[in-house]
Amino acid sequence: MSFPSDDFYCNQKFNWLSVDLEKRLTYSCCAAVPAKIDVLWLNKNPGKLFNTPQLIHERQLMLNNIPVASCKTACWDPEQQGLVSRRALWKSNIKTHSNLESHPTTLNIILGSNCNLTCSYCDKQYSTSWLQDINNVGPYLDIPKFKLTPVDQLILNISQKEHQDSPGFNTLINEIESFDNIDQIIITGGEPFLFNNLPSLLNKLHTAAKIRVYTGLGVNTTRLKTQLDKINKVENLTIVVSAENIGKFYEFNRYGNSYDNFCKNLNLLREYKVNLKFSAVVSNLTIFGLVDFVEQYGDENIIYQLCNDPTYLKVNVLDLTSVDKLIPAIKSSNILIKDAIIQNLKISSTKEQQQHCSIFLKEFARRRNLNLDIFPHSMLQWLNL
Repeated sequence: MSFPSDDFYCNQKFNWLSVDLEKRLTYSCCAAVPAKIDVLWLNKNPGKLFNTPQLIHERQLMLNNIPVASCKTACWDPEQQGLVSRRALWKSNIKTHSNLESHPTTLNIILGSNCNLTCSYCDKQYSTSWLQDINNVGPYLDIPKFKLTPVDQLILNISQKEHQDSPGFNTLINEIESFDNIDQIIITGGEPFLFNNLPSLLNKLHTAAKIRVYTGLGVNTTRLKTQLDKINKVENLTIVVSAENIGKFYEFNRYGNSYDNFCKNLNLLREYKVNLKFSAVVSNLTIFGLVDFVEQYGDENIIYQLCNDPTYLKVNVLDLTSVDKLIPAIKSSNILIKDAIIQNLKISSTKEQQQHCSIFLKEFARRRNLNLDIFPHSMLQWLNL
């Protein structure tokens, strides 16, 4: 899964749009660095959310085989290191567009960051629980992911209703509703089932060929049932459950939810007979319980994502003893992307990644009173934990 060094095209820049309604950001693919939405410009140029001057410029760079800066962390850097990037995993290097102006066929609506979980690979961008942790206790590492901004402070002090009643929110909703020929709508958060307007939004978007709602199931069962009652008649709906571990590994990596509550909510989804898939993030912390998860829930309905950000949680940031044990286990498993995982496991990590992983993991466990003994002794020894 490697590309020529001068191949910097990705068709997601021409067909994928993520819109963060809370922070007024757009992402021009599934993992690019976000761009701030100029609401005033958009009000003067309605219908142009997917054809802003910046996006037009980035598409021109791609057509000229020039690397786009917003794709550096997710794709260009991993590919230069011999790792499988998101672009490779999604096979989005295939040239499908040549016009600079385009329209999205996949629309990802990020409702907001309201979430009860602090998943190990997540951050304040997508979880208010992470945001509150950093606000109350302080940062983990000296990187932007763990530093509060004025926008973060605003999010901590604004209600869901105030957010949804704002002019900027309504401008973006109008833009979203103006898109036609959308093949797939993806609803994410935060935790979508914590948002009161989820049912009304789904009813407005029901004409899309496919609708996916991503959930960590980190809500109480009563609220989940109330929301399911309101959306159960939405056609073409699939609920995508974010998980990659069971038992103690689940409760570590999806901190804030018990595995029992996860199973209870999962059973409720099955009672409602919704179309069901899983989304699994493969990192150096989730890899140890991944095979057990696949054996329990089956591989055919799992959407995989390789963790490339933060870099210290990449799957290859591991000691050699763990890697030597993991490779044959992964090789003999039913994991769909096992070749990509094995390719990444064989790439050596850097000393900086090792150090950052050690700092992060120690602090993550300390703040939550979690036991690190679930991980192999060789890994903990390698990390000086």
